[in-house]
Amino acid sequence: MNSYAAFTNWLQMAWQDWSTLIRISLILIGAIVLRALLLVSVKRVVKGIASGAKKNGQARAKSITVAMNPERLVLRAKTLGSVLSNFITWSIYVVSGTMILSELGVAVGALIAGAGILGAALGFGAQNIVRDLLSGLFIVFEDQYGIGDAVDLGEASGIVENVGLRITQVRDSNGTLWYVRNGEILRVGNSSHKGSEGQKETKKRAKK
Repeated sequence: MNSYAAFTNWLQMAWQDWSTLIRISLILIGAIVLRALLLVSVKRVVKGIASGAKKNGQARAKSITVAMNPERLVLRAKTLGSVLSNFITWSIYVVSGTMILSELGVAVGALIAGAGILGAALGFGAQNIVRDLLSGLFIVFEDQYGIGDAVDLGEASGIVENVGLRITQVRDSNGTLWYVRNGEILRVGNSSHKGSEGQKETKKRAKK
C-alpha cells in the first residue's frame, strides 16, 4: 500500500515538473501520426482512382466525366493529391505550432493580433503570394495542366513534375528543374490535352 502511494505521489510530482514537456511531446507525436495517416489516405485514394481508371478503361472514365480519358483522370488525381498533401502538411504545422506556443505560455491571441497588424502593413508585398495561391487553385480546379503533362509556360517548358498552390515545378529537355510561380503564368500551352472521342469523330465526319 505504501509503495502504491509512493508511486502515485511520484507520478503527480513528475507531472507537475514535466507537464509542459509531456504535453508538447504529445502534440508533436499526434501531429506526426495524424499527418502520416492523412497522407497515406490521400495516396490510397489517388492509387484507387488510378487503378480503377486503368482497369475499367474509357467506359469508366466517361462515367466520371465525359471529356476526360482514363490517362487524364490519373494525371489529375495525382495533381489533386499533391496539392491536398501540401495543404494537409501546412495546416498541421500551423495548428501544432500554435498549440506548442500556447503550452510555452506565449499569448497566441496577442501574437495573432500583432501578426494581423504586421500583415496589414505588409499587405502590398503579400499581394504576390495571394495571387500565386489563387492562381494555383484555378490551375488545379480548371485542370489547365497536371503532373506528367508536357507544357509550355512561356519562359519554362517541359514536363510538369509537381503542382503546388504557389509553385509549379517543370523539368525541361536539358534536365533543368524550373520553379515557376503560379501567379506569373500568363499563358499555358499543354500538348498532353487530347480531345474526346466525340470531338475526334466529329472532325473525321467534317473532313468527309
